[in-house]
Amino acid sequence: MLEGPAGPSVILCIDVGQRHIGLARGIREVGAALPAGSLEMTTPAETARRVADLVVREGASCLVVGLPLALDGSDTLQTRKVRRFAGLVRKELGARSLGQTVRVELADERWSSVAVGRAARTQGLSEAEGRATKDQWEAVYILQGYMDRVTGRHD
Repeated sequence: MLEGPAGPSVILCIDVGQRHIGLARGIREVGAALPAGSLEMTTPAETARRVADLVVREGASCLVVGLPLALDGSDTLQTRKVRRFAGLVRKELGARSLGQTVRVELADERWSSVAVGRAARTQGLSEAEGRATKDQWEAVYILQGYMDRVTGRHD
């Protein structure tokens, strides 16, 4: 496995919702995204600090933020909220002198809800059961798509 100076390249992904942030974690060299739980949304600034804490704790080199674009690719109110939140995370990482070390990238998440919902139904999960883990599985879907694009994998 190829590794950087401090080990493998950890990539984290967040799916920012109204009440929760879904988390996923991947290793660039492995190319697989895995669920990593969720965070409760509090104030945007406090939640951005908690996300930055997670980036530091995991030693991530990249944070992928799911961007909820409209189906036509335009911004919505939620898109603008997520862009502002990503800016708060960038600012928090900069305050910790990590602004040049950790990339924060936005990734289109338009189809994540549909894909995760279909997968849950295929597994026989009720809507309530699927909703319990939906946020983190959407983050997994977003991160896997991101890693496939940056590594050129399309298995």
